[in-house]
Amino acid sequence: MSKHVVILGGGIGGLATAYNLRKMDKSLRITVVSGRPYFGFTPSWPHLALGWRKLEDLTIPLGSLLPKHGIEYVPENGERIDPDANKLWTTSGKEIEYDYLVIATGPKLVFGAEGQEQNSTSVCTAEHALELQKKLEEFYKNPGPVVIGAIPGVSCFGPAYEFAFMLHYELKRRGIRHKVPITFITSEPYVGHMGLGGVGPSRRMMEDLFAERSIKWIANVKITKVEADKVIYEDLNGNTYEVPCKLSMLMPRFMGPEVVASAGDKVANPANKMVIVNRCFQNPTYKNIYGVGVVTAIPPVEQTPIPTGAPKTGMMIEQMAMAVAKNIINDIRNSTDRYAPELSAICIADMGKDAAFFYANPVIPPRAEVRSGKGMWAHYIKSAFEKYFMWKIKSGNIAPFFEEEGLKLFFGAKGVVLCSDCSGAPGSAC
Repeated sequence: MSKHVVILGGGIGGLATAYNLRKMDKSLRITVVSGRPYFGFTPSWPHLALGWRKLEDLTIPLGSLLPKHGIEYVPENGERIDPDANKLWTTSGKEIEYDYLVIATGPKLVFGAEGQEQNSTSVCTAEHALELQKKLEEFYKNPGPVVIGAIPGVSCFGPAYEFAFMLHYELKRRGIRHKVPITFITSEPYVGHMGLGGVGPSRRMMEDLFAERSIKWIANVKITKVEADKVIYEDLNGNTYEVPCKLSMLMPRFMGPEVVASAGDKVANPANKMVIVNRCFQNPTYKNIYGVGVVTAIPPVEQTPIPTGAPKTGMMIEQMAMAVAKNIINDIRNSTDRYAPELSAICIADMGKDAAFFYANPVIPPRAEVRSGKGMWAHYIKSAFEKYFMWKIKSGNIAPFFEEEGLKLFFGAKGVVLCSDCSGAPGSAC
């Protein structure tokens, strides 16, 4: 009887894992469980917020997509996991037994600053982006100060930078940039840190890009309160300051959702409820449970005065998905070979007509290679990759670009490498 792999989550990590598994073993039973009825291209939510994309450009219904590729779809969220019984329950009470469980839910958003959820928004979901789009249409009629940034504990800084640059471009296009003071407030020790300890000259580049666009920045501070007309922050000495705003976009912290926490402290990290995994993204206690994507508990790249997390970019998530698929297949085939992703990160911050580009290989310093740049070419690469990735999702052919040989060709990096000992946490040496 074929093994049953249940994948909790229908985003980049979930579908990449499902497609890789289907490609490697046609006989597997694969089920994707996701209450969100569509796949959405998360990196383009800032574009949706600014009205540069339509929702239908960035989404594909899962109900019609997955069965075409031989993958079952359950249109519900997971509610509870019993790792001892190898069972998952959905929100309707449906019981699903699994041989392998891949948790790729994405994060729970935590609005840690007082009043943040009520008085600000984010670009982390399609719903938030559409809400921000409506706010912007009203804002353009009566513009004023804007605050963009990140609260303590944030791990995903790229969208905040991108939104700041893109908003500058849109305001300039509308002829109202001179009416909108923009302030970037972040928990990073310096702008361009991005949760990665910086990437090459990223600090100098971000400072120059902000200066060229007349965007004021305030780093190494804690945003403590968000009101409708101001953002309040605290420096390391405990001094409190206010910045007026008519509109704010602040990135939230990420935690694991309740369904991960339901599996207990051997699966969910007690601190942030994300999935505990080793370098192979396998849970050390329950060997048939894996984590892929933002929901995995990866330690910070370095300690910072104000806590920051490690980002998990799309490239990193695809590398995790490939490794997890290979490891599940090898386990089914009774092979002792295990693979661990050589995590590399690409970040492209769109700026309207041009974009800033950063590449770190590996993510955890010391790095073998760092690349950075900016220009119109980076803007077109990001736009082209969006269309390419949506084609991959529709076609069910997720793997080629991030296979090992593809990575070597394009980035000089490896996708997944054979790992002789997967007892260590992600980022640690085998």
